[in-house]
Amino acid sequence: MRTKLMMTGAIALSFLSASCATKKYVAQTVSPVEAHVKDVETKNDAKNAEQDKQIASQGQQITDISTDLSRTKERLTDTDAKATSAGQSAQQANTAAQEANAAAGRAQSAADGARTFADQGITRLERTMDAMNKYQMSKNATVLFAVNQSTLTPDAKKELDDFAAQAQGLDRYVIEVQGFTDKTGPATVNDALSQRRAEEVARYLANEHKIPIRSIDMLGSGYAQPVGDDKTSAGRKQNRRVEVRLFVPETASATVAQAQQ
Repeated sequence: MRTKLMMTGAIALSFLSASCATKKYVAQTVSPVEAHVKDVETKNDAKNAEQDKQIASQGQQITDISTDLSRTKERLTDTDAKATSAGQSAQQANTAAQEANAAAGRAQSAADGARTFADQGITRLERTMDAMNKYQMSKNATVLFAVNQSTLTPDAKKELDDFAAQAQGLDRYVIEVQGFTDKTGPATVNDALSQRRAEEVARYLANEHKIPIRSIDMLGSGYAQPVGDDKTSAGRKQNRRVEVRLFVPETASATVAQAQQ
């Protein structure tokens, strides 16, 4: 029994010794590992901290870049808006320029039309003035006189009455009164007689028909323009005459001719 106990104790002691040796071995083996692991963990913690710091820095950079991108986008948006506005303004300016050009074209056309109208008006005025300064005969009459007489006969007065009626209502006209004689008698006597006959006709027109004296031109021509054969009584009668002619401007002559139709 004692022997068993001693053997048991020896075995237990042997186990205890082996256990202690094992624990010592383990402690000697594990401690360096733990130290290495701790060192590695320390290094890893340091690396992780550095990486966290770098990540934080990169995150800030990313944030800054994002902010810059946002600002750039805003600037681009503002630039696009300004460009759009500028394009619209340019379009409006182009439209206004086209309208102004069209208005200028219309004004030029109107000016050309006005110039043409003015030129035509000036041309018409020049023609009118030229026509007003050009006279043509509108009416003529012939009154006859007795031998060596300058007194108007009833037939002569009637002829002058009809003639004067043609001058009524006219603004501008000239009446030519030209006296003649036959060849009987001296030329000086005939010249004076033809002048008295012309004056008698002019006096009658001025006194009886209110013809302005300024509108009457008189001339005694004597035996200058015979119309009949002075060798015959009938021819000499035709030569003892006063010719009366009514001259009006060409424009007035056209008006008179229309009125007479």
